[in-house]
Amino acid sequence: MRGTRSWSPSTRKRAMTPRRRRQRLFQSSSRIARIQTQIILAFALGSRQDSPGEGKMIVCENVRKTYVVQERRGLFRRGLRRTIEALCGIDLEIRKGEFVGLLGPNGAGKTTLIKILCTLLLPSSGRVYVAGFDVLENPFQVRRKIGVVLSGERTLYWKLTAWENLLLFAGLYNIPKKEARQRAAELLELVGLASFAHVPAEKFSTGMRKRLAIARALMHNPTVLLLDEPTSGLDPHGVEEVWQVLRNLREQGVTVLMATHNMLEAERVPTRLVIMDQGQIVADGTPAEIIAQAHAESKAAIIVRGKSPLTSGSPHTPY
Repeated sequence: MRGTRSWSPSTRKRAMTPRRRRQRLFQSSSRIARIQTQIILAFALGSRQDSPGEGKMIVCENVRKTYVVQERRGLFRRGLRRTIEALCGIDLEIRKGEFVGLLGPNGAGKTTLIKILCTLLLPSSGRVYVAGFDVLENPFQVRRKIGVVLSGERTLYWKLTAWENLLLFAGLYNIPKKEARQRAAELLELVGLASFAHVPAEKFSTGMRKRLAIARALMHNPTVLLLDEPTSGLDPHGVEEVWQVLRNLREQGVTVLMATHNMLEAERVPTRLVIMDQGQIVADGTPAEIIAQAHAESKAAIIVRGKSPLTSGSPHTPY
């Protein structure tokens, strides 16, 4: 357009006055100072421990988790939105060194609770503390304190050996090489894979991979171990091998929370059994107490009325 002046980058630079340069420099310095302050506050908050109580490793206070799903009617037509409540006010306390089984049917909310405890999901409401840290305010500190083995996970690199897998994850946790080698040797001995240390993971059976996954979760020496159906898909021999590893962890004082839907497996939990159904805790106690309560409440009476077809000769007689 006539009468207008084209401004190139060099022209803008020449046209900037010293006062404008000082203002730009001050704004940049202020922005850098704000970022540095935020980083310092983040580290300060991250190192602060919000301990809800002495000796309590997991604390859930009125934890709720809701999902909003939209129904689909037809290929392009959308239906109404529905709110699904996966967790309905969970209150749970687990002390240091306890081995707690989380028992419930599929869809009871076990996996949702495990994922909230390991910071993969955020609760809709309520407070959650793991190893004394709030999962919302200090998620990085929580992740340093926990080991996680989820159902059906593929965290192992099958082309690497068991030894190489453990050293790889040790590097992700910034564990020094000397300490990582010592820790890997101890864990392979703990899970019974010392003689298979240099065998690729793709050659392992399903039970051996489960045990290696538990060793991987323990590589950074966590204080809390979260397991989501660690024996799913295993034969009885593989289940017994995994339980031998869990018994060894129990002797070492590691706090374990294990989710399962197998009642026979839940009976082997040595400390406590928590039963969930439809997002709520319906029972909490020792396995012996809950089994005794279940036997006391499972009495049934069968009353037969009418004539039996065996005596009357008619197959259609009601009985």
